[in-house]
Amino acid sequence: MKFLRRLIMTFGLGIIFCLIATIAPVDKTPLNESRHYQLAQQKLDSLNSSYTSQESKYFKAGWAKTNITPHYPLPLAGYGARKGTLVATVHDSVWARGFVFDDGFNNSAIITLDALIIPPAVTEALRIRLPEIGYSLDQIFMSATHTHCSVGGWANSWIGTQFAGEYQSEIVSDLADAIIATIKKAEAKLISAKVGYARYDASPFTRNRLVGEKGSRDPWLRVVKIQQESGAVALITTFAAHATVLSHRQMNYSRDYPGALVDSLENLTNVDFAAFCAGAVGSHSPVAKGENSFDRISLLASNLTAIISANVSGIAMDEVQQTSTIQFDIPLRKPHMRVATNWRVRPWIFKKITDASPAYISLLRIGNIAFIGTPCDFSGELTAAIDERANALDLDVLVTSFNGGYIGYITKDEWYNLKEYETFVMNWYGPYNGAYFVGLIQRLLEVIT
Repeated sequence: MKFLRRLIMTFGLGIIFCLIATIAPVDKTPLNESRHYQLAQQKLDSLNSSYTSQESKYFKAGWAKTNITPHYPLPLAGYGARKGTLVATVHDSVWARGFVFDDGFNNSAIITLDALIIPPAVTEALRIRLPEIGYSLDQIFMSATHTHCSVGGWANSWIGTQFAGEYQSEIVSDLADAIIATIKKAEAKLISAKVGYARYDASPFTRNRLVGEKGSRDPWLRVVKIQQESGAVALITTFAAHATVLSHRQMNYSRDYPGALVDSLENLTNVDFAAFCAGAVGSHSPVAKGENSFDRISLLASNLTAIISANVSGIAMDEVQQTSTIQFDIPLRKPHMRVATNWRVRPWIFKKITDASPAYISLLRIGNIAFIGTPCDFSGELTAAIDERANALDLDVLVTSFNGGYIGYITKDEWYNLKEYETFVMNWYGPYNGAYFVGLIQRLLEVIT
């Protein structure tokens, strides 16, 4: 009996030790008392005092695209239910699309991939290689269409492989190659240009998938129009609805509705080139009707194209007096991957099962237009406060997701304890991040004005 009691006691102590080693309470320190928040404010104060801008000598723009559809077998990225199954065939090719801007002093670029995200491994490869072509990472504003039917194999961690399949280093190199090639091709097509901005209410085509009518939506279809002095026109569009018309049962490469939208826009007689960046897609999904997935994609793209087509000729075009870029590294709490409402795994475990990722906010200003890139699925419920501050500063703002880092979902703080995928499983850095990110973005907009 003594032996049995000792065995039970030893076993119990072992369990307690394992729990202490692996589980910790959720850090609920109020935001303004948190070390990461205070550090961020210090960094913003320093940036504000050192930030300078100058008027452009001129403004030139060029654009290009590169096919990124692999010729070797890869898993599709996007749905864990696929369990790393290799792609079957190509329904429609996937691309890197890009723009280069020259203000007479510096060049900057926008890149968007037909991909789930910009993989952090690709970002790291670019950080090393971009200086070879005269750029640094902070000059490149990146996003993705967030299609769940594009290249996988780019994540080298347990969690990453759940969404992107088995790691293959070749795709990381190929994506970096494609981005660099796109920048060089766009740079070769630089021509004097003007820009304009508009947004249109597309609320019938998106819904709040997290809390339905209890929450809010970002209903705006945002459009940046770039017109070269030759008359050629390019459009950059953003919309806050996940590119998830296609389900996990679809095993072919496809750009989902963003690809169909881009194709439809390029078929307009007054548009030569188009690109799509995923907007604040967190908490938002598309509203699409049709008999099957591709019917729904076609109809959704047609409806969005009709909105733009009816208005694009009337977008006011302006001379660009100033361009600038900022890459703001975000101080964060230690990781908070939760196992219960008030309990999380310790950070060392999180780091073991996830890919290393940068965490920064990207900002690209072109005249009075500000592109804001976030390293996450950024919730559309958070954009209204950003729009309001931008309007007060006489800026037009486009908030996008997947800027080259990935830190999970950033959602409205009110929903943090909901036992839902976005707020519980994929909310990786603790409470109050909705207010934190909105505040950071608002301050950065103030810096550039």
